[in-house]
Amino acid sequence: MNFSANDLFKERASAYYAEIRKYTRYMFNDHLAFVLVFALGAVLYYYSGWIRTIDESFPAPFIMAAVLGAVLAWSPVYTYIKPPDTVYLLPLESELKAYFQKAVWTSFAAQSYVLIALLAFAMPMYAKAAGTGYENFFVFLGAVLAAKIWNLFCRFRALNTLTGQTRTMDIAVRFLLNVTFLLAVFLTEYVWAGAAVLLGLLWLFYIRRIGNRPLKWELLAELEGKRMAAFYRLANMFTDVPHLRGTVKRRAWLDGLLPGPEKGTYTYLLFRTFVRMNEYIGLFVRLTVIAALIMTLSGLLPIQLISALLFLYLTGFQLLPIWAKHGYLIWPKLYPEGEEGKQRALQLLLMRVLLIQSVVFGIAALSGGWLEAAIVLSASVTFTLFFVWIYTPGRLKKMNRF
Repeated sequence: MNFSANDLFKERASAYYAEIRKYTRYMFNDHLAFVLVFALGAVLYYYSGWIRTIDESFPAPFIMAAVLGAVLAWSPVYTYIKPPDTVYLLPLESELKAYFQKAVWTSFAAQSYVLIALLAFAMPMYAKAAGTGYENFFVFLGAVLAAKIWNLFCRFRALNTLTGQTRTMDIAVRFLLNVTFLLAVFLTEYVWAGAAVLLGLLWLFYIRRIGNRPLKWELLAELEGKRMAAFYRLANMFTDVPHLRGTVKRRAWLDGLLPGPEKGTYTYLLFRTFVRMNEYIGLFVRLTVIAALIMTLSGLLPIQLISALLFLYLTGFQLLPIWAKHGYLIWPKLYPEGEEGKQRALQLLLMRVLLIQSVVFGIAALSGGWLEAAIVLSASVTFTLFFVWIYTPGRLKKMNRF
């Protein structure tokens, strides 16, 4: 049987997107879509109001170049390589040139939507600061997409180099070249943009020279594994994912703050699951820090209130799957608590976690004043009570049906 790189890539890509679709149908339903639309509407409303306050001195081109330059430097290549390929595809490496070319172009198509959305979002800010219209949008878009293709080819070649330091240097150099090129384009200094393009071509030539060696199959498989694990962690916030294997850390210094076995089997189990599994406590810490920073830096009550309620919802909603984490263990079922005891344990956990978060949000809202902090704290506690005692039981019934 003849080997076809194109057929192999088509099969791998189809399997990947079928896996993505299987979980996204659970992720974007129910109340999440409403919350996302509400949050997006609030962001756009305050963004449009903020744009009216800026003038010609605002450094919009510099901000756009820095943000888009960082996104461009990220540019992962979706190779769909699996651990067994490090053995079975190794003898066919010379025949896989078409496979990896398709991987680069597929990655370009999949990631271009983010760049288009970011540029469209930033254009009103640019037009207001520069005193122009939107006539340059397609010129800017063409420059950004061309830079994206260049970044992807550089990234793929850099993955073939010997050391991690070289790959880190590649990201840093590409970030600086991206910022230089985009800044020249946004300032319509096309002579400097041409110079940046020349430097970029020289860097691509250099990366191709030092990366001209056999593929690092283990690295490609590892990166694909990490990328899929990140998606599974996201999907696990909405439904049970059998592929996910969380990492566990003891954290004995927190034991004194946790309820003991006398409080109930599931209470003991779920509290320690939350504290010791990185996917849960890490999620709580990340969302709390992000929301607190937004609220502290904004100082505006509407933004603080929306941020507090939105991040409380995201935290509580994404902690609900912890309820089914130990569903296949027989030992907790030996104790006479049943599903009602399990639900009470989850509600107790959510109550404590969200109340801690509410207090943090109230403190963060002090940047707007004492009255604002009191309003945010009161609204957060009220929302926590609603979420734990009214929303959670209904949501668990839906989860049981699946």
